[in-house]
Amino acid sequence: MEQNNIVTVHWWDGYIEEFETTEVRFGSDMLFMRLSDGKNRHIPLREVRWFGMSK
Repeated sequence: MEQNNIVTVHWWDGYIEEFETTEVRFGSDMLFMRLSDGKNRHIPLREVRWFGMSK
């Protein structure tokens, strides 16, 4: 069984949010995540200070 990836997003306003994901893709301006509940989340990277992944 494949483990989910935990993605931590640190926003420019200092808020830190964690997402449990099954898929993560990112490019020059967009972070795409498929969450473990089946929903999708798109985050513009210009709004993010940094993000990290558990694996």
